[in-house]
This record gives sequence, structure tokens and C-alpha cells, in this order.
Amino acid sequence: MSDFHFVYPWRLLGLLLCALLWFVTTRKRSAWHRIMEKPFAKALIIGQQKRLTQVLPWLCALGVFALAGPTWQRELPAALTQQGNMMIVLQQDPAMLAQDLAPSRHQRMQSKIMDLMSRSPGTRFGLVVYNAQAWLTTPLTLDPTFYSLFLHAQTPELLPQGEGSGLKQAINLALKNMPETPQMPRNILLVADTVSPADAGWLAQLKAPVQIWVPGTARGGELPEAYAQRGIDTRLNVERFSSIRDGGIPVTLVTSDDSDLSVIASHIQQSVAAQNNARGDLHWKNSGYLLVIPMLLLLLLGRAQLICWLIVLVPLLWLPQSQAAWQDAWISPDMQGQLAFKKGDYQKAAERFQDPLWQGIAYYRAGDFVSAASAFRQAPQTAETLLWTGNSYAQQKQWQQALNSYDRALSLRPDWKMAQQNRARIASIIMELRQKERDRQAAQGKEQDYKPDEIKHDLKKDQGVNQKDIQPVASSSPQVNQWFENLNVSPAGLLENLYRSNTEETP
Repeated sequence: MSDFHFVYPWRLLGLLLCALLWFVTTRKRSAWHRIMEKPFAKALIIGQQKRLTQVLPWLCALGVFALAGPTWQRELPAALTQQGNMMIVLQQDPAMLAQDLAPSRHQRMQSKIMDLMSRSPGTRFGLVVYNAQAWLTTPLTLDPTFYSLFLHAQTPELLPQGEGSGLKQAINLALKNMPETPQMPRNILLVADTVSPADAGWLAQLKAPVQIWVPGTARGGELPEAYAQRGIDTRLNVERFSSIRDGGIPVTLVTSDDSDLSVIASHIQQSVAAQNNARGDLHWKNSGYLLVIPMLLLLLLGRAQLICWLIVLVPLLWLPQSQAAWQDAWISPDMQGQLAFKKGDYQKAAERFQDPLWQGIAYYRAGDFVSAASAFRQAPQTAETLLWTGNSYAQQKQWQQALNSYDRALSLRPDWKMAQQNRARIASIIMELRQKERDRQAAQGKEQDYKPDEIKHDLKKDQGVNQKDIQPVASSSPQVNQWFENLNVSPAGLLENLYRSNTEETP
């Protein structure tokens, strides 16, 4: 609720009228009330306060707050799907093999991470592992099978041992491999059971959407026999993680059930909402309609007079000349457009929308592609807007303009599959049309005819190219040879080769 504000704050001046109304309705009673008996005065004295007049100031105050448009979150266009990037930064120190979480911390987190991915449709997941150094093992992907393949092949034993902590390098590597665009919220989930004091101080100064998922217990756990004699402390430093949490970074302790998953998902939603609220191309969601419920409850207190009010007000609301003005006073044009859009009345929605992106989407759904393209050209030229522009041109069979719009969208989001697929379809249509044009020109005899004497049917002796047996050429690139050698290696073997062959610090 840190983003709570009013869309139309100047309308709060109406509270002055509410205060005046409250003063009038609570004015001092007649002196006869002090002289006469209360039941007698109640029966004889005219002008006693009615129940509705007592609640009227509060009713008006709620109405003023509703008109001011309270809001605390942005609203995505109705036709766009929410997407995001999530990079898992997984610590792989020997303590992750502790068995205080069955069967071990590392294996438990593998299962937890896959459960989180299944709960986050539309979110692309990546994986960075670190101990003394950091490596990107899985780029951002929507494929859970591919992601699970390398996540479950990962073990702490694969990483080379070394001095120091690679946490800072891992976070920077995660940020480097997540595109920073306003339309694609990004999050980093750090899975770690130990954090050094230096790393804790660095995290406190980090300006990035990070939260920490802590596996383990305060009492620690037993390690496998190969690590049991190394004197590794597997106990969680509860005080250090508490200080990190007090510094503003969400910290969640792994639980035996799925309650920690709900907390992690909640933190992700809050982070995504905060990033969307920072966008300038989205409208704030007007939540003033929520105040209608307490207003109705207050009206029920004066139900005897409510019927009279309805008899007077309802006909006024339905007069043609007053209905539009009434809607504009209570509901913003963009909100009216949203309501019409949800009802399927796209033409009316397009006429009410003031935001060009939403207006263009409504025109597109209504089948008015010329108006849609015009509206999209007036909107901020984001990847989503350019995709809609290309679709509008494609519907008008303006193939080259559509292809140019898709190219511009892909320049902003190179890995957007939807734009890639749309561009491929339009490119195939253009190639087909060009081929048909060439065939038509050939049929009309527009191609250059060659004279019979100029046609050469064969080559003379000793002319042409001497054919030689093609011999295998050694590759000058060791990466090519390494790729072929790794084809028969398991995912764990691929990861081990990655760690052993690249020990240089990632910038």
C-alpha cells in the first residue's frame, strides 16, 4: 500500500461540504428538550433528527472519497498477458548436503523450486549456481522439463572448491542475463543457508528485486561421510538472516509443508506489482467502486426514507441528457471503456478509452484495423504496442509495414516467440506473393529471352572444376570439438566440464 494515492485528489475538497453538512445536522437542539419530558417532547416537537440525516454526512464523505479515485496499483491492458523473469541463485556449498531437511537441503530445494515453477505460469526461470565462483547453468526458459534436467543434475560436489564467496558475482550474473525492460518484471530468488557479513552488507545496499529462501535449521544437520570430518558448521546464523530481513529484504525459512511456497509467491507478486506501478505507460486502477458497499450499508440505516430517495433519483439517472454526465462524474472514461470491453462492446469501449494503447486494442477487437493502427502509433512504442501495430497492418494486408513493426518489436525483445512466429508468417506471405509475381511476369514473356546461338550445352575438354575428394578438416575452434565430445555425456557431466573448463571470474 506504499503506492496508495488518489487519481483525482482535488475532488477531496468536497469534504468541506461534508463537514458543513455534519455541522447542520448536529446543530443544538431546541430548549424545549431540556424542559419537557423526553417521551413527551419526542411526540410533540417537530424537527427532530431523522436517522438518514444523521448518516448523510458520512454517506457524502464516502462518496467524495470514491469520486477522488483511491488507487494503489496499476492495471494491465485487458488483452495483454502478464509475464516475468525469475532467476534462481542457488548456493552450492557443502553445508547444502546437510540432512536436517530430509533427504538433504539440496534435494529438498530442488523439489521446492520445481513446485514454485509449476505455480508460476508465464514466468521464465533461470538458474545460477555459486560457491567460491558463479556460473549460469540454465538460461531463462518456460520449459519445465529442460529446467528440471539441469536442476536435478546439479550437486554441490560438482563445483570446484575455493576461498571466498561468489554471491556478489552470482547476483551480477543473474542480473546480466535478465533483460531489463519495464514490460518484463524481474526477480531474483537467492537460495542460501549461509551469508557472510560482507555479503549481508552488500545485499543491504543492492537496488534489485531480491528475496532470500533459507534452507536448514538452527541446530544444523549431519553431513555425508565424505564431508563429516571437515568441521563444517551447518547451523543457520539466525541473527544474521534476521538483520537482513530487518534491512528490508524478504527472508523466508524453508518449511516441511508448502506454506513457505505461498510466502515466496506473495513476495514475488508484491515485487511485480511494485515494478508495474513504476511503469508510466499503465493507468492506475481506480478502486473507488469498493466504497459503494459501505455506502449501501449506511443507506440501510435510513431504509424508511430510502424508497423516497430512489423514487426521486432513479428517473434522473436514466434521463439521456444526465446519464453520460453522471457516469463521467463517478467513473473515468478509461474505466467506462474497461467495463464496455469486458462486456464485449468493443466499439463503445474504443470511443470511451483515452489511453491510445487500450483504445487501439478495442478498435482491433471491433474489427476497425485502420483506427487501431492509428491509435497504436500514438501510444508509447513498446514491444507490445509494436506487436499490435504489426497485427493491425497484417489484417489490412499491408505486409511490409507489418514486417517492419515486428522487426522493431523484436529489436526490443529479441526472444519474444509470439513476435517471431507472427513475423515468420508475414515473411512467408511476402515471399509467396513475390514468387507469384515472378511467375506472372514469366508467363507474360517479360523475362529476357536468350538467343539460341548463345546457349552453351556443354563444356569443352579441360574446362570446368577438377573434382577432388573432400578430406576432413581439423577444426580451429576447440569449442566445436568439445561440443561433439560432450554429446554422449550426461547433464551432470556437461555441468562438470563447464565448471572445470571455465574458472575465470565472470565480469
